[in-house]
Amino acid sequence: MNIIKTDWKWNGALSKRSSTEYIVLHHAEASKCSAQQVDEWHKNNGWSGIGYHFFVRKDGSIYEGRPLWALGAHVQGMNHCSIGICAEGAYTHETMPQAQKIAIAQLIDYLKSNYYPDATIVGHREIGDSDCPGKNYPLNELKNYKNLLDKGGDEAMTSEEKKRFDILEQEVNELKNPMIYNYVDNNMPEWAREGVQYCIDHGIISGTGNGLGLDDKDLKYCTMIMRLMKSLDK
Repeated sequence: MNIIKTDWKWNGALSKRSSTEYIVLHHAEASKCSAQQVDEWHKNNGWSGIGYHFFVRKDGSIYEGRPLWALGAHVQGMNHCSIGICAEGAYTHETMPQAQKIAIAQLIDYLKSNYYPDATIVGHREIGDSDCPGKNYPLNELKNYKNLLDKGGDEAMTSEEKKRFDILEQEVNELKNPMIYNYVDNNMPEWAREGVQYCIDHGIISGTGNGLGLDDKDLKYCTMIMRLMKSLDK
């Protein structure tokens, strides 16, 4: 799990939160928005800046909002004892993408395991006067985040991710066969160098003596594997 940090410019000093009894789940009530936009909206309310401690986009990317120690601005009357996680989306009528759901579950697990083991997971509407996080928000699933994470595997992938993974697996299996290496470093085509180095670094290919012994087809496979692996890391 990667938490993206942003150099927020706060309007004034932030206060310290006195306790953490709740991890509060929210939605942005906007189908498409960024953490930066939320920061602007909250500053327009006269607040110091983004009121949530974390903001999770639909693609699963996680952004840090207010520092963990700081008082948030997300549940009136309960900010002194809670941290807020907001999801991009309008879950009064939308359905949450799997990538976003898994990212929120991983974030909850991270917070519970490392900082707040006794904190209770709640939706905004359960401790505040609000309909947030929306009737379609998977609140019960995320309260049982460990069950969601235990499923893992294909269920944690979108169909597009699964398709790319299957292609990658096929290419890797083909490269497991012994290779006839026709190239040495001094005459390898420039376009192939990055892909070959990537496969060497990840233990997909190896060689001895005066070269690795790849033919043109192998070089193309190395380049394809590199691109597929990097796309899965996004």
